[in-house]
Amino acid sequence: MDLEKGTKVKLTVDLTRYANGLVAGTEGITVGRQNLWSKGSDRFVTVCFPGITTLDVLWKSLEIIDEEALKEIDCQEKLFGENLKGANEVTLYVGPRGGFKYLSYSYIDKESGINVHTSVGGRNQAYKILDTLKEYNIPFATKTIK
Repeated sequence: MDLEKGTKVKLTVDLTRYANGLVAGTEGITVGRQNLWSKGSDRFVTVCFPGITTLDVLWKSLEIIDEEALKEIDCQEKLFGENLKGANEVTLYVGPRGGFKYLSYSYIDKESGINVHTSVGGRNQAYKILDTLKEYNIPFATKTIK
């Protein structure tokens, strides 16, 4: 399912400075990446608020309320967790002073059987993955890079 198109969402913040009626709790539907901000960053999505306006909104300012989308997200999260159980070649890359750079790991996708090698550049997401890997007793190496 493509969350960027046709997904019911609800505002979690007040955006009345952009259009009257855009208060927390206002519902809308995602329509893809149509405007300047959403075209330039995956942190935004264009949302149509019927009878009010259509504008780019940060994903973190939205709550997905579409039941079908929520079920799909749940299935994807479960599959991701299952895939992590078989992770290998896990390496945490840090800078010369120990600051996070990125996390790299491999796994065999349970659905397709394909060997996937990927990396995560977001610190919070990477440390959540590392916590999960620790629960599964999967070792990881730490490498220092410039």
